[in-house]
Amino acid sequence: MIFSSLQYLIFLPIVAVLYWRAQGQVRLWLLVAASYFFYMSWMPIYGLLLLGMSLFNWLLGLGIEKTKTTSQKTAKGLLIFGLLANLASLCYYKYSNFILANLALLLGQAGKSFDLAALQNINAPILHIILPLGISFFVFEFIHYLVDVYNGNKALSSWLKFAAFAAFFPSQIAGPIKRYQDFVEKMDNPLPWSKELFAEGMTLILQGMFKKIAIADPLGNIIAPAYNSAQALSSLDATIAAFGFAVQIFCDFSGYTDIGRGSALLLGIRLPINFNLPYIASDLAQFWRRWHMSLSFWIRDYVYIPLGGSKVSRGRNLWNLFATMTVCGLWHGAAWQFILWGSAHGLGLIVNRLWRDLLESLPAKKIFEHSLVQGINILLTFVFVTMAFVMFRAASLGQAANIWLSLFNTAGQSICLEPMLKSGVLVFALVYMGFWIVCDLLKYFKPQVMNNLLINSAPLRLGAWTAAVLLIIAAKPVEATPFIYFQF
Repeated sequence: MIFSSLQYLIFLPIVAVLYWRAQGQVRLWLLVAASYFFYMSWMPIYGLLLLGMSLFNWLLGLGIEKTKTTSQKTAKGLLIFGLLANLASLCYYKYSNFILANLALLLGQAGKSFDLAALQNINAPILHIILPLGISFFVFEFIHYLVDVYNGNKALSSWLKFAAFAAFFPSQIAGPIKRYQDFVEKMDNPLPWSKELFAEGMTLILQGMFKKIAIADPLGNIIAPAYNSAQALSSLDATIAAFGFAVQIFCDFSGYTDIGRGSALLLGIRLPINFNLPYIASDLAQFWRRWHMSLSFWIRDYVYIPLGGSKVSRGRNLWNLFATMTVCGLWHGAAWQFILWGSAHGLGLIVNRLWRDLLESLPAKKIFEHSLVQGINILLTFVFVTMAFVMFRAASLGQAANIWLSLFNTAGQSICLEPMLKSGVLVFALVYMGFWIVCDLLKYFKPQVMNNLLINSAPLRLGAWTAAVLLIIAAKPVEATPFIYFQF
């Protein structure tokens, strides 16, 4: 069930009405049942996978908490077992084909015969793997849960609460990645129903729908031919493909988060912010504190810091940055372009760290704080992020190289410009920049002004909602398109 589908627009209000009419355990059962219905509407069998992994991690968390008081060694053993089991599940579903393909290539280079196609044609279900939706996200939440219980946080004694945490449908498929302590506290003490809560939730949902349907989906259709082309592109098409995808993935992913956060608010639960104006970051480190924030903080807490973080030698610290971002790339997808995308960001963070160290030693370092210099920094950071995103979108490194090389190709006719001008996506993007970005800036710098404008002012709020709905309809959506992060 896709957030931007008609089915979801029927499902959500039904769940919200029943949720607020229920109390106590009934409300929890309703939340769990709704979340499993949401997840199993795609492929019912994988509901059993989610259920099994939830039971496994809940019982293991209780075991770690109990044995910590009697045997630290046993508790650590249970933790390691749990981490390996969760990672093994993720590797099987997400990386099996990638590992087999690279094994076939390696053996082929060594002169050995390994027919991958024949192996995949064997009539054995274990070799025909369909990636379960959201597995990367709920595995990370399970790992966080086990590690935090081992580190002294109290395990959840209620299976029902743990099941609700693991399966919560507004964040189930593509995050944001939740921390169980914070989530259970909010689930136990939901925000009271009010017109302000409804207004904030609906505003987020409509904002997300607008980003997804009016901007991300049309842009995706426009740039697809450029990424699918085996021929050299014009420089204009390569530019549209590169920068178009940067806009598409932001509107697609932040749109998903907006709808998820808005849906959760209609249930009285405030999910963490996942995006904070990432494209105005003045350096790469700041970008990762603003982009997919729940993943960035998870990677920091459960990969970067355990590796030693910054409390090690300078050389080791730079290696930790590189290794952490390479893991981040691998998490995003089972393909070399994702690994290299993560590694490129790791190298970028190393350069950023060394540059900051150099600035600290310069007597005239305040010059670099000038607004003009900061503007140049923002532009350079955005260009780096955009060029790296080409690997993220491309189906192969060869396809990515074709986009990069075509940036300097002055010949050829454009295949993307006319569809873009005819689609109206530029108008929709300008509307977004002129309204929603201003709203985001107001939320960031003047939150009280924002509340007065869109939360407390009913005419302005209804006008904004009506405009968003009309623009969504004007985008002429044909069918609900899966969100980009569903593949991760």
